[in-house]
Amino acid sequence: MKTRVAILLSILMIFGVVGCRKGKVESIERNPAGGYDVTVSFAETDINDAIAEALTANGNPLLRDPDVDLQNGQIYVTGEHDKRDGSGRVSGDITIVLSVQNGVLAAQITAVNIEGVTMTDTRIAEFNQRFANGMTLRANRENREITMLSVDTSEDQVLVKFNAKRQD
Repeated sequence: MKTRVAILLSILMIFGVVGCRKGKVESIERNPAGGYDVTVSFAETDINDAIAEALTANGNPLLRDPDVDLQNGQIYVTGEHDKRDGSGRVSGDITIVLSVQNGVLAAQITAVNIEGVTMTDTRIAEFNQRFANGMTLRANRENREITMLSVDTSEDQVLVKFNAKRQD
């Protein structure tokens, strides 16, 4: 009986993973090594929200009013950039690739087409970290012990699979 209650609570916890956040639970499977493997899908609008949050977190965003286009293997984002010299705004775009590295979701801007911004800009590294953290929080709403297993970006969605375990 105790085991059944624990399993039920674990399943409810996993459904809570996306409760107040964006995303849709696609599958939950018990992992013989422990915990549950959960697959969550995020639509283009969900990713747009996560990118907008990551871009505006430091006050002077790399791009304003981002518009996301999911593509196979990458996320293409267009928007407006405030020029550093204060002379106005220019249109720009960035390309982002999501991956899993050592059980952690990683985001990397792989291309930048913004006047006056280079790949060595510190805002690029800061954005990469904020976006990856934001996506992890969307998948792990209950702050459980999770290990990212895979991420797949298609034209329709970003599919994130992770193993969730209850923290003791």
